[in-house]
Amino acid sequence: MRSAAASLMPASGDTRHAARVLRIWQTLRVGPLQRRIEFMRFGAPDLRPLIFLHSLEFANAPTWGFCADAAEAGFGTLAIRRPGFGASDKSGGADEQAGLLAQFLEEAGIDNALLVAIGSACPAGYRLAARSRRIAYSAFVNCVFNRDVVGEFQPAWLGPIFVQTLRSSAGARLSLAVIRQLSRQQGASAFLASVAAKSPGDVAFVRTFQKDIEAGWNVSSSVDVETFRDEMRYSLSDDPLLTDGAFAGLPAIALSGAETTPTWQAGFEAEAARLGIAAGYLPSGDLFAAYQSGGALLKLLTDRAR
Repeated sequence: MRSAAASLMPASGDTRHAARVLRIWQTLRVGPLQRRIEFMRFGAPDLRPLIFLHSLEFANAPTWGFCADAAEAGFGTLAIRRPGFGASDKSGGADEQAGLLAQFLEEAGIDNALLVAIGSACPAGYRLAARSRRIAYSAFVNCVFNRDVVGEFQPAWLGPIFVQTLRSSAGARLSLAVIRQLSRQQGASAFLASVAAKSPGDVAFVRTFQKDIEAGWNVSSSVDVETFRDEMRYSLSDDPLLTDGAFAGLPAIALSGAETTPTWQAGFEAEAARLGIAAGYLPSGDLFAAYQSGGALLKLLTDRAR
């Protein structure tokens, strides 16, 4: 098995050094079909891998400051653009995504890794954590589980957009066109700040890291209709994987941001109990809690995943 350093770092010594201090995106071809996965690795090769699977709204790596803090804490950040995003080849739903990501970890030689799956990445994250021996501990952040949350989304127009997406490919095409038009009119940062307006922490994150937000949104808003629909279908309709006690024995935690609503928190806690997974809260943020509360996330992972 090739080492993570040999697999994920370019041969050039200068580039190898740069990858320890810069967020450089690369691609690796995996599996018998040689399908591309785009990824960013930050930090020295001997650091423990900390894998981020992004959500639909922010298809980017964690900020440079987070990556630097993670390296100080002993973690090398590995951000993966999931199938259908950026230069990663498209795949089917959550099961197929997890299979391709598991191949990536095998062929890249990643081991003893911590996994952070966020938002619409959680369905693929659940499956990857369950099937890959290379994942030692997982955090599922801002996960919906099997709850009906459409009525809780703000602004109020988001709920009907998501319902329309779930109903048909034609509805998804129209919904995606509306989202793209609004984000072009307002600009990516202003658009995502309006979507996250109920959370002061989220708004602070978007305003502080506008370049990161815009780079991520350029990738997110470029997905095709079927990828967009899959993101909604696996996140917002019942997932057959999530039966009672589905996570019992899995080394993992479910996390939400402290700035979610009381009704969201009640539903989140009830579903976590049903599924047999510990639940907790990050101190700031909602949609972007994993990034806004990066220090707290690192401490939690350091404490729980020894």
